[in-house]
Amino acid sequence: MYKELTSVPLLFICLWMGFTFLSCEENKPPNIPPPAPELSPRGLYLDGLHFSGLGSSQLVERWNAAAEQALGDSTEISMPFQETGYLDEQRPTAFAYRMTLRAGERLDISLESTTPNKLFFLELYQMEEESTWPKQAKPLLFIAPHQVDSASYEATVDGTYLLRLQGELLLSTRFTLRLSTQATYSVFPVSGKGNHDIWSFFGDPRDGGRRKHKGVDIFARRGTPVVASMDGTVRSVRNRGLGGKQVWLRDNRRGQSLYYAHLDSQLVAEGARVKAGDTLGWVGNTGNARNTAPHLHFSIYKRGRGAIDPYPFIAQQKTVPARLRVDSALIGQHVRTKAIRSTLRSAPSSRSSALVNLTPRLPVQIQAATQTWLRVLTPSGHTGYLSASSIESLERPIGTIQIESEKEIWTGVTNDAVPFAFLPSDTKVEVLGSNGDHAWIRTPEGLEGWMKSD
Repeated sequence: MYKELTSVPLLFICLWMGFTFLSCEENKPPNIPPPAPELSPRGLYLDGLHFSGLGSSQLVERWNAAAEQALGDSTEISMPFQETGYLDEQRPTAFAYRMTLRAGERLDISLESTTPNKLFFLELYQMEEESTWPKQAKPLLFIAPHQVDSASYEATVDGTYLLRLQGELLLSTRFTLRLSTQATYSVFPVSGKGNHDIWSFFGDPRDGGRRKHKGVDIFARRGTPVVASMDGTVRSVRNRGLGGKQVWLRDNRRGQSLYYAHLDSQLVAEGARVKAGDTLGWVGNTGNARNTAPHLHFSIYKRGRGAIDPYPFIAQQKTVPARLRVDSALIGQHVRTKAIRSTLRSAPSSRSSALVNLTPRLPVQIQAATQTWLRVLTPSGHTGYLSASSIESLERPIGTIQIESEKEIWTGVTNDAVPFAFLPSDTKVEVLGSNGDHAWIRTPEGLEGWMKSD
């Protein structure tokens, strides 16, 4: 069976030849309709398994069940985020990450693995209602399994998004996943300025509440260069109305226009092609801003929607995640909780929801790590995060047992566990941890597993 499974990637590659996946290449608009889920790389991979006669095998069923379970057990994360994890061929696993994105933000995805030339399935979904997966989940991005080193997606609507990661069958490897968000437009509209120079935001009241602000105001000295936030075409150059001296820059790819107002003077002409960073004019206070300090009013108008919040399109964001501060050698290994109760949490934060209280000396397997938190799998099948300070090594036993009669050593304590070794009577074993009426033991030969207590 193991030899048969190793041929699956070759079969998948053959099926892959005719598949076109959704990506965020520069020459494609961000709102291309996504492919049907059954045409995803993962769907094709499953088709290949069924075609080879392996689709109904227990291993494939467990692999598929792990992918579905990950969606229900998704981790809520904040950006930037980095997690180093382990995929174990003996126990099919998938990881899912839930995040909030705003229209105008670009999600950058990076995946590194210690095992080259293996298949990884990365899929991005938009969640309409988190409680009704998968019915209300919209597939957005399927990344080609051999091109998962980096990918990006531009959010077009505010919402909750979910990224799922799973490796091919019989894959044991470490990986590091990095996620960050950045503004869609790479250049801030006022040269040398940043988020802290925005003093008025989209939706702020104007004229005593009779209208709302349709952009952001970026304050700077008179004469500070106002620059193009993207490559585009100057749609118009005007001097009239509330905006005074203004420049309109067209973003054809996204179907929207960038509006720069209150300029002291303009440098460009209508129809000019500009690059991101090119100077369009200089900060001033013309139009209805003549009684305020010099600033740039910056807006974005989207075709069919009118003014939209420009802040996510230009806001500078932190992209380097906090470093890992736990021993990465522990990832994939078994450890145990300390001699006190510990709390398994839904996310790597002490403010996240408590999932279950864990008993002292409970063996758990570390699946991944981020900052000072460990994603663990409990003997009963629960997954969640523990603080690294709440676990300890299994090297030092907590006791010993003299086996009076022959005993079986099991792979786990759940219904799908199976015995894999036998201990003769009068064997003395070390107890490394416990879970109810089961003990995690180590034999004199160094074999570890679960044994039911008498």
